[in-house]
Amino acid sequence: MSEQELAELHSGIDRNLGKKKKIYVPYMSDHGHALVGAFRNQGLTATMLPKPDSDCLEYGRRHSEGGECLPFVVTTGQLIKLIQEDPEFKPDKSAFFMPTSSGPCRFGQYHTAQKLILEHLDKPVEIISLNAYNSYTAEGLGLDFRNLAWQGIVAVDFLQKILWETRPYERETGAADSVYEESLEVIKSGMAEDGTSGLIEALKGIGEKFESIETEPGDRPLIGVVGEIYVRANELCNCNLVRLIEDLGGEVRIAPMAEWLYYTNRKKKQDGFRNRDFFKYLKGWAKDLVQHYGERKVKSNFSDYLDESDLSEPPVGELVDNSHPYIPEDYRGEPVLEIGKAIDYAKRGADGIITVTPFSCMPGSMIISVSDLVKKDHQNIPWLNLTFDAQQSTNIKTRLEPFIFQAKKFKEKHSSSS
Repeated sequence: MSEQELAELHSGIDRNLGKKKKIYVPYMSDHGHALVGAFRNQGLTATMLPKPDSDCLEYGRRHSEGGECLPFVVTTGQLIKLIQEDPEFKPDKSAFFMPTSSGPCRFGQYHTAQKLILEHLDKPVEIISLNAYNSYTAEGLGLDFRNLAWQGIVAVDFLQKILWETRPYERETGAADSVYEESLEVIKSGMAEDGTSGLIEALKGIGEKFESIETEPGDRPLIGVVGEIYVRANELCNCNLVRLIEDLGGEVRIAPMAEWLYYTNRKKKQDGFRNRDFFKYLKGWAKDLVQHYGERKVKSNFSDYLDESDLSEPPVGELVDNSHPYIPEDYRGEPVLEIGKAIDYAKRGADGIITVTPFSCMPGSMIISVSDLVKKDHQNIPWLNLTFDAQQSTNIKTRLEPFIFQAKKFKEKHSSSS
């Protein structure tokens, strides 16, 4: 089956689905709240599954063969835990949402493998997907859904940045988390009830709430985290990496979710131009314009509370240019973006880089293979490659401790020389 056929097969969502079935969105990251809000705004019945736990890992391991990557194990475990433990779950009244992709990554096969597993369990639940090849366009829902979901995802990106900027310095433990969780719920409900205007209204006052949190002065080393998109965003998969870094004296930024969606637009435009499908090229170009407009609307609500480096991410083309000496753009997928973003962090003054990948991840292996070269070309910035599997590694903190020490020394050295 060609990539085009794959995109067409999985890009449609029946608008009447919400009247018949409940859509369950497996928890990847808090960006799922925005997706649920956008689904509900379209009249669909949708809910996000709880954050995965050790039971999900156990269910996932039990129904996989050992060669699958960690995100597959976790998402599969979430679905099976719901089926096995929720007495109110009805397979014929339910649907699972599982995006997909193409290229050198097993992510494109998740939905197929999970469908087979569910059939084997005699729980033939419908799985609905959106495809990266088609820039995650939901043909059955139209532009309103996509634009609203996009703006919600951007809002969560900014919300996480203001959390990571505040939490390491808070006087009262848990204060920043409390504001953050409250803000997520307000964003989701605002989107569901009143679409874009509800989202923008929900964002008003969030910055002030964070600013009211009492903080202590400090100057921690800034750590940029890049890598496989699911593992870097999911606390269970990365062993709560952000909090570990903060506990050891660092401050974290994770590559935003929005950059991947901009990248899929870029590939759509390139594919349309290459194949002389100029309508497809123009659609990709128009999506970029609409997304930039939506991003500016969201960003204006954070402009007084975040510095410029957090407010303005580099365009995807700049990340591609950063990566080109190490991984050319002809290699489709995350490695180009992640190496490009790691270099961007280094240029912007980060004091250390961490890459996170699932064990045996093909794109992750590509990132790791060039990391030494990138490090040497950028002042030997402290760099740590972390690989995660379903066994929940116990030595992460042991590896982080010397890395954070190196990042502090790197910061001191460059602060004294500037």
